[in-house]
Amino acid sequence: MSSFPFDAIIFDLDGTLVATERYWPDAARTATRTFFAERGITRGIPTSAEWLAMVGRPIEEAFAESFADLDARVRVELMQACRKAESLRLARGQAEILGAVPETLDLLEVCGVRLGVASNCGFEYLNAMMSGLGLSRWIEEARCLRSPGIHNKADMIADILAHFDTRSAVMVGDRRGDRDAAWENGLPFVHIPRGYGGAQEEVHSEAMLDGFDQLIRRLEQRDQAIRDALADLPDAKTIAVVGLPMAGKTIFAQDRRRVAEELGRDLEVLDDPQPGSVSACDAAIGLTADEEVLVRRARGLRVGVAPVVALLECLPAAYAKLEADPPELLIDGSNPLSPERVA
Repeated sequence: MSSFPFDAIIFDLDGTLVATERYWPDAARTATRTFFAERGITRGIPTSAEWLAMVGRPIEEAFAESFADLDARVRVELMQACRKAESLRLARGQAEILGAVPETLDLLEVCGVRLGVASNCGFEYLNAMMSGLGLSRWIEEARCLRSPGIHNKADMIADILAHFDTRSAVMVGDRRGDRDAAWENGLPFVHIPRGYGGAQEEVHSEAMLDGFDQLIRRLEQRDQAIRDALADLPDAKTIAVVGLPMAGKTIFAQDRRRVAEELGRDLEVLDDPQPGSVSACDAAIGLTADEEVLVRRARGLRVGVAPVVALLECLPAAYAKLEADPPELLIDGSNPLSPERVA
């Protein structure tokens, strides 16, 4: 098994793994035109761009916004007609996996990375993608809005993380809602924009890529940062990882052990050093991060407000400790994809 800097990756489905624009707009437009003609409805039909803007959102929510002028019952019937038309196109094999996706998922599989999907769709559509399109070859866990106990995409991510039993994970998607769901779980987000949200959808993220083929190379930048930190302490046999709560100390220490083993370096890394044990180590690495990020990660534990309260209470003392006993290296872990040495 090859090494990789994250245990798991969770993907959005439409626009991230699947080329939804190749079947959904035409299917929905044709179904809507027929539906309106049969019922004598005279109103405009959404453009291709407007149909694509619905992708990635709960479909009931998208239709309620786009067809707010229609009676709720009529709106539901229209939605069902559009979904039926889409299903017919999927049955005819019109769905396609996006370019570079199979090759990238193959490489991640070789690296032992666990892969999941979180999608605002229903069971029938999810099954069509997993089985009919063959994504189940790589995807170990997939969740949708109809999955048990699920209310939104953040719930899907939390459930997959629990199943994988890791917090060393990344979310990859194409819409702001994917980013929001990732951040609600304290995960970094990789944005691969496909333009479904239009030019007005600004998505702040830990990384933005031009294409899926750049994903592995971008994530491996974390490994390089770990290797650089090891190179800065060439003679250390024991290293303590200290710093702010929620700064990523545990996963950083885990990565250092993995990289040290790959390099054949005899190194002990302590990620939860007891009082007095830090001074016995050859060196210490301190992890810090922006307070906004620390709070987001505390909220990402999804167990109420207690983690955030505890974090804010202990931060002053943690800052003071770093200042009073500065480590040999101080790493800013605000962006887990690009940890940076603090000058």
